[in-house]
This record gives sequence, structure tokens and C-alpha cells, in this order.
Amino acid sequence: MATIVPSIKTLTSNLKDVDTVKAKLIRKLIKADKSTLIEFANQDEYSHKFRYSVSSVMPANDIRALLLDCILDTYGVEYLFKGSDGLRCDPESQHDSPLCTYLNTGDTYAPTLLLYRGRWQVGCWGDIAERYQSYSTE
Repeated sequence: MATIVPSIKTLTSNLKDVDTVKAKLIRKLIKADKSTLIEFANQDEYSHKFRYSVSSVMPANDIRALLLDCILDTYGVEYLFKGSDGLRCDPESQHDSPLCTYLNTGDTYAPTLLLYRGRWQVGCWGDIAERYQSYSTE
């Protein structure tokens, strides 16, 4: 099955400081398999080499998120989890999977890359949090 990725137009028109070259790199990383991601992470010419250490035991989407964070120069990778008391930024147990993984832009409603419902897309995590909160209070 082919991976669905945001278009170059979507990336360049919605994300800060993303040109066509960077958009193509983002698309390549989203489509890449785990071994390609690890190879990319170990290349010397990328600044992420100094920010993160990746390991083959890490899930591919975690490696991908770290690399995308470095490419976009955001403020880290963050997560939203469904908790017994609503949305949380940390899991309640080691078996919890995030509802949403996103790159922190420093603004709840700024467009960013996020992994939601199994695919990488451009959006803002604040909208997802609001939508989830409204469902959980009905």
C-alpha cells in the first residue's frame, strides 16, 4: 500500500520556511522505510546528528518524527494521548499509543506536521485537542 503524504504545494504554502527542496525532502522522509531513515540520520551533513541519537530499536515513526523536527527546526516532538481524564501529554501506561504525534511549533494553532489517524498530514494539534475534548464531554 502506498503511503499518503502531503503535496509539495500543501507543505510549501502551509509550513513556515518550507521551499520546494525542503518539501521534497519531507516527502522522502515520510515515505522512507526504517533502514533508510537510520541511514539518513547518520549522514554528517545534517544538523540533526547533534540533536538526537537514533537506534534500530526505535519505531520508524519515532525516528521519522525526530528527523522531521530537525528538518523543520521545530521545538521537539510531542504527543497527545487519550487518558481516563481526557487528553494527556504523557501516557498512563507503557502500552498507550499516542492519539497524535506532532512537531511543536511553539503555537497551538500554527500549522505543523502531525501523525494523526495513521498518516502524516499538515494541521494543528489544537484543533484535534478541541475536537477530542468536545466528543469526550458530550
